[in-house]
Amino acid sequence: MGKTDNTQAKLDFEQRKKNKPRDRHADDIGDASGDPESDVEPELKYIITAMQQSLPTIDGKIDSLSFRMDRMSERLHKYAECLDAAERRISEVDVDHNTVASAQSKMDKTTATLQAKVDDLEACSRRSNIRVVSIAESTAIDNMECYI
Repeated sequence: MGKTDNTQAKLDFEQRKKNKPRDRHADDIGDASGDPESDVEPELKYIITAMQQSLPTIDGKIDSLSFRMDRMSERLHKYAECLDAAERRISEVDVDHNTVASAQSKMDKTTATLQAKVDDLEACSRRSNIRVVSIAESTAIDNMECYI
């Protein structure tokens, strides 16, 4: 409904109001003269005037709130973008960490195996022992020739 429609509706209402017979109940509303509109009309005019005067203030406050909401929405959008970027980086770091941890675990096992072999070779070289494959060094036999 546009302004023209509102104006036409007001005019129609005023016309019907003039043509309508008045219901005069002095006991219900109004003064003792029996006119119910005599006391109510000034109050309504005052209320309407007060509302019309406060509309620009209310509109201004609504505009201010709308502007603040828009700014907050923009900030929230920026924070969401930053958070998404941080989550992506954290995910990438987590994948890289898992890869490095797996590689380190394999290297630790290899290092432990190599360290055991180095220790064994060092022990044999210190004693100038002949190393016989598949015979434990702790085997104590009187006759090695028979054992072999």
